[in-house]
Amino acid sequence: MKQNSTFLIILLTFSNLFSQDKPIEIKAQLFAKNIISTGMYERDAALSPDGKEFYFTVSLNRTVTHIACSQLKNGEWTKPEIAEFSGKYHDLEPVFHPDRKRLFFVSNRPVNTNTKKTKDFDIWYVEREGDSWGEPQNIGEPVNSSANEFYPSFTEDGTIYFCAKYKDSENGEDIYYCTYKNGKYQVPVNMGNSINTSSGEYNAFIAPDGSYIMYNTSGKGKGFGSGDIYISFKNDAGQWMEPINMGDKINTPRFEFCPSLSPDGKYLFFTSQKINPEIAKGCKSYKKFEKFHHQPQNGNADIYRIDADIIQHLKKKVFKTKTTSIKYKMFVL
Repeated sequence: MKQNSTFLIILLTFSNLFSQDKPIEIKAQLFAKNIISTGMYERDAALSPDGKEFYFTVSLNRTVTHIACSQLKNGEWTKPEIAEFSGKYHDLEPVFHPDRKRLFFVSNRPVNTNTKKTKDFDIWYVEREGDSWGEPQNIGEPVNSSANEFYPSFTEDGTIYFCAKYKDSENGEDIYYCTYKNGKYQVPVNMGNSINTSSGEYNAFIAPDGSYIMYNTSGKGKGFGSGDIYISFKNDAGQWMEPINMGDKINTPRFEFCPSLSPDGKYLFFTSQKINPEIAKGCKSYKKFEKFHHQPQNGNADIYRIDADIIQHLKKKVFKTKTTSIKYKMFVL
């Protein structure tokens, strides 16, 4: 019996080593349908390290933008409220810092509290003070400048990645990073043409360990539609590999953007403007048309969540690895 069981394990191991990739059995789902993902325009996703708060951007006609927050109580997400530090200026794109104490975001609020004149978009942060947040602080130079800086994200060592249009950018925004040394951010570095294109790159999210980066672009070919989410992995030499489209589990003919990870690394959040065709074709009366405008998947923007295993699946394709993990718990030797 022992010999047969051992042979079975060896046979299964070799079978998995040389088998072809199988379609990934995961699906993107609306996040907190009719609570966070509604008929309004919602984007961005920042889940708190303890998993009990969810921060996102809500927009009115894509001009007025504020950061909203929902809390997880008794296993259900509460009706969102505008975050205590937001609501007066254009605030968007929240993200938690690796120190778990600070929430970073983008805002055009005045740097000088003595003036009401708004600035260009800078990166700001608030620090946790008990059960509330402190006053917003501008991250300052050299990260912020007279240009707009958008969509911050961080590696575990504190390096910040963001999007901006500087003098060395090609047409649209490019992705930059600033390392963090001796308590200070260093001068921004353009990620170069292995990542950036002449069409612009937006909403870049770096993996906490710096092993991959996800972002939106239309500069890598037609893709699935008006703008897709791509991913690039680092090879063993620390070089960025050719970005690949994240596929039809995420991208559609509509616009997909704003990728981010949950703090535990289990879920990938993203924003999509896709329309539910079943809902759309049912708008044959004014009443139904009005209802369509007050529910998700109406073409505004909604927040989706998908199992982060899709990232490992894509990595396997990029590195052309045919090995798969084997679980032995079902076998007795």
